[in-house]
Amino acid sequence: MKKLNLALLLSAFFLAGLPPAFAAPKTAAYDYLSGLAALPAFDVAVSTPVEVDTDSGSDRYENPPCVPSQLILPGKGFSPVVSDARRVQAIDDLLAKIAVCKPMPYGNDGNVHSQPHAGLPAKPAGYYLEYTLIVPNRPTGSKPEPVVIGGQTYMAGAVLSFRGAERLMIGNHREVYYTPDHYKTFILLSIVR
Repeated sequence: MKKLNLALLLSAFFLAGLPPAFAAPKTAAYDYLSGLAALPAFDVAVSTPVEVDTDSGSDRYENPPCVPSQLILPGKGFSPVVSDARRVQAIDDLLAKIAVCKPMPYGNDGNVHSQPHAGLPAKPAGYYLEYTLIVPNRPTGSKPEPVVIGGQTYMAGAVLSFRGAERLMIGNHREVYYTPDHYKTFILLSIVR
C-alpha cells in the first residue's frame, strides 16, 4: 500500500495543464473537488494492483499475511547443485527472511502468483508466492549471464529494472522454484539438510 496526500493528488490533477480541448468543463463536481484540494492535508492509503489476472480481467491485490516456515530455512545447499556462489548466497539470504517473515524490500514480494506458467506445476490460486531475487553485482543494465544448475546452463535474464528478472516462487510454504528469466524457466530447488 502506498500513502498519498489527497490534497496533493487532487492538485496534481487540476494543475496537469491539459490542452483546452481535453480540459474538463467546470461543473459542480469540479468546484467540489477544487474545494477539497484546499482542505488541510490528510493521508489516504491506496492499494496498488500487483498483477492483472488476464483470465478474469480483474486486478489482484492479494498479499496474504506471511506464514513462518522452517521448511524453507537455508540448509547445506541445493539439489540440483547451484554452481554460482553469488546466487546460492542470495537465495539463502532471501529464504532466511521469508522463513521468519522479515519485511521484504518490494511491495510485490510475497504476493499470490495465480497466473499459470509452463514449467511450474499447476496448483490452485494462492499456492505460489513470488519473491524478488536480487543477485549481488547485477545492477540495472546488466546483460544476461549464464547460471549452471545441476550441470545444465540456464541464462539469467538481463536486469532491465531495479527488481531484475530473477525470482523465487514458494509453493505452499515448502517448495522453492527458481526462475532465472522472469517466468520462462522454473527449476525446483530442494534444500539439502
